[in-house]
Amino acid sequence: MKTAISTLAIAVLATTTVACSKGESLKAAAPPQASISEADASKLADATVDVWKSMDAAKIKALYAPSVEAYDFAAPTLSSNRAEFDKRQDMFASAKLDGATQVERKIQVLSPDVFVMSGTWKMTSSTTPKNNGDVRCTDVFQKDADGSWPIVNEHCSMVPKSA
Repeated sequence: MKTAISTLAIAVLATTTVACSKGESLKAAAPPQASISEADASKLADATVDVWKSMDAAKIKALYAPSVEAYDFAAPTLSSNRAEFDKRQDMFASAKLDGATQVERKIQVLSPDVFVMSGTWKMTSSTTPKNNGDVRCTDVFQKDADGSWPIVNEHCSMVPKSA
């Protein structure tokens, strides 16, 4: 009986050791997930700013994920739903802020599928100068299943006037 229990214990121990070793070798063999480079993230960020400057409401709305969470620089609260968010993008496009001069910008690659663009822009309108102003924004881009990089979170605010 002792021999049967010992044999069973050895078999269980051997199976466990092989299973653990196999799991470790699978982890080691898994290729690392390719990360977006800071240069590629910068190109995507540049393309985003170009779309903002286009004042094309449909293209602007297409930059954002369906479930985007956003603070708009001209609204005091988060959008309550996508329809409200889209209405705010229509208002942004109608402001004719067709000039955006980058004052500062920082790109942070957080993971292979997420990067953040933070920056300040001097926004100008060639047709409605009263809309000119400085805006700072933080945008979180997340790669989706089809390889696109929509904005999933945005926080924009007017730059405070210096004292």
